Amino acid sequence: MTQSPFDVIKNQYTIDELNDIVEHGCASGCAHQHIYYSDTNSFFDQYDYEIVSYIRDAIGSEFVTETFDNNEGNLTGYKNDIVWTFIELYAMELIDNIDNEELEDDEEIVNNYSQELVTH
Repeated sequence: MTQSPFDVIKNQYTIDELNDIVEHGCASGCAHQHIYYSDTNSFFDQYDYEIVSYIRDAIGSEFVTETFDNNEGNLTGYKNDIVWTFIELYAMELIDNIDNEELEDDEEIVNNYSQELVTH
């Protein structure tokens, strides 16, 4: 069974690395599995539909068009920029979900503690 691009990112990067991606962006080199054009272009070629669809849903189709225009038709640069955008957006989503789960866990602990105080 083939992995989705989402599974690949979740499996290749730790939470700390995802945080670094969110804070510094892929261009900083912290997305160590997707630094070189060969890495990003092959990732794009394998998952182009899922990647572009995710970006369109997240920030709009205009971004995809603008990215192509900004690369002046250079397909290699376009694929690289789109993959980095995908990784950064998905890293943000994963970190937000982790943070929300932690908040929910903290709220549950506080609620349970409060109930214990009331019953005693």
